[in-house]
Amino acid sequence: MIGAMMIVVMWSWYQARKIRNRFVEFVKLKEYINLLRDLSHDFSIPKYATHLVYLTSANNRDKIEAKTIYSVLQRQPKRADMYWFVHVDVLDEPYIMEYKVTELIKGNIIRVDFRIGFRVDPRVNLMFRKVVEDLVKNFEVDITSRYESLGRKNLIGDFRFVVMEKFLSYDNDLQFNEKIIMDIYFFLRQFSLSEERAFGLDTSSVTIEKIPMIVAPVRDLPLKRIK
Repeated sequence: MIGAMMIVVMWSWYQARKIRNRFVEFVKLKEYINLLRDLSHDFSIPKYATHLVYLTSANNRDKIEAKTIYSVLQRQPKRADMYWFVHVDVLDEPYIMEYKVTELIKGNIIRVDFRIGFRVDPRVNLMFRKVVEDLVKNFEVDITSRYESLGRKNLIGDFRFVVMEKFLSYDNDLQFNEKIIMDIYFFLRQFSLSEERAFGLDTSSVTIEKIPMIVAPVRDLPLKRIK
């Protein structure tokens, strides 16, 4: 019975991941760089954070999740002085700890790629702090607060991580077996590590943003207008 339960759990998790992959859409980051820069300098929008950090699963440095762009620009326009996109790549080797920095716009948009071994705890909060310290030491970035009163005292600007938590939207038109699989998957997610805990993020600086997952949108809605 225990073996059967494990098989059901693993099979459901695997099938649900395949269904979720239909939801993930990547866009070319360079198409939005100028828009992000303009948003950063649009003082008519209240500042969301001095440094805004998003975790991304895009292996290609030239791409980003469409939902990330939607979160920054449309869901609630998030103006920040600097945008950081952080990617964690877990390698087959056990103890590697490396990182690469790609500056898309100097002092405005930066991507950080971590390459860590499978035996290394992905403490992203701690590793990201180390990266920022190295960049400051090499005079590559300035993290002094952009608020005039705080900047005069050379205080460090605030950092805000945004973690997008997906939930199954009611707008899906899933087949019966797919709905059962997704229900099992989200039931199991309640007992698994949250994303912020899995990546070792400090919860005091994390904002959880719920994103509806639409993997099978309703295409034909028989809704008629009457007089």
